[in-house]
Amino acid sequence: MNAAGPGSPAGLREANRRRVLDAVLTAGEPTQSGIAAATGLAPATVSNIVRHLVDAGRLTATTTVRGGRRVRAVRLTPPTGHLAGIDFGHRHVRVAVARAADTLPRVAPGGAVVAPPAEVLAEREAELPEGHDVDSGLDAAHALLGEALAEAGVDRADLLGVGIGLPAPVDARSGTVGEPGILPGWVGVDAPGRAAARLGVPVAVDNDALLGTLAEQAWGALSGVADAVYLKLSDGVGAGLVLNGRPYRGRSGTAGELGHVVVGEDAGGPAGVPGGTVCRCGNRGCLETWASTTTVVGLLEPLLGRPLSVAEVVARARGGHAPSRRVLADTGRHVGRALGGLCSVLTPARIVVGGELAQAGDLLIDPLHAALERWALPGAAEGVEVVAAGLGARAHVLGAVALAGEQLLAARG
Repeated sequence: MNAAGPGSPAGLREANRRRVLDAVLTAGEPTQSGIAAATGLAPATVSNIVRHLVDAGRLTATTTVRGGRRVRAVRLTPPTGHLAGIDFGHRHVRVAVARAADTLPRVAPGGAVVAPPAEVLAEREAELPEGHDVDSGLDAAHALLGEALAEAGVDRADLLGVGIGLPAPVDARSGTVGEPGILPGWVGVDAPGRAAARLGVPVAVDNDALLGTLAEQAWGALSGVADAVYLKLSDGVGAGLVLNGRPYRGRSGTAGELGHVVVGEDAGGPAGVPGGTVCRCGNRGCLETWASTTTVVGLLEPLLGRPLSVAEVVARARGGHAPSRRVLADTGRHVGRALGGLCSVLTPARIVVGGELAQAGDLLIDPLHAALERWALPGAAEGVEVVAAGLGARAHVLGAVALAGEQLLAARG
């Protein structure tokens, strides 16, 4: 048996150390007795592990007063250095640089575990060609990252890691980008490996809807919500799931592909195609063919005879333009129908709508909520809040920073 195998003394010590670190990460700043209660480990065992982790610089121990008693509390030692997040879209790339210490949880008055505000030191954005490939995307990100680091006054050597969000499923086991995604030039690519080689730092990659979930949990509309759904409505449609307070990635890390739930196979598609429009995944009538930004502007451009943006569609709708109002309302109803089944299974307390279409606000959310109540089981839909994302368009790049923080904590553990 390997000396560090699961059943060996070394393996047991490593497992216990991991349990202690996880307990600290979950609680923010627990006492040693609190760690013992959370892990089931003996107080003496916890004391020994904490002492070793303090000596190694992983934890910081302080004496504090809680409930009128002096106790020994521990917290993760804030890392020195910086992290970056990169958000790739269909036609854009956005980069943000933040202090690594800002990604760690802390305990607020009253004992609640919160994350500090995401203080971005510098941020850059650029347009990309539609359907760009991995090399051109990483070249653009590398250049923007250099500009952002320079603005923040951060040396590249102080960059501890980068998180990247992609509008595509990312297999957690291999790191490869799968289909169907709206970036065909990335499909089959070992995204973390290619990005780390290009940027020269450790890289973590995940789906952008999941990263929106991480950001909204830490700093936005999902803070403190145990069971929830983050919905990204943009060129693609994706969802991030929160179960019992933790993001749910699924067996392979690709959970949440709500855009490929079929909602209209038996009816005409957005353009009146019998059986529904064929989706890029190969099915007909997927939610994405009814509710993406491409569909929304595509339904209205023939009426106006020129290209449109989502912002213009929303502005026209708020100004009383009946076709724009109808398209946004229909979009909300299609999304609500797909969410009805999801809510019947998961019974979330809150649904947060993000992505480019979230700027439609009540024009989309009100009909979405009505359709949700129509298609979900009555008990599952009752009391579900549907709100716009608190972080707006910045949710996904901030989530990429949070992902880099996750990777840093795992490496430090």
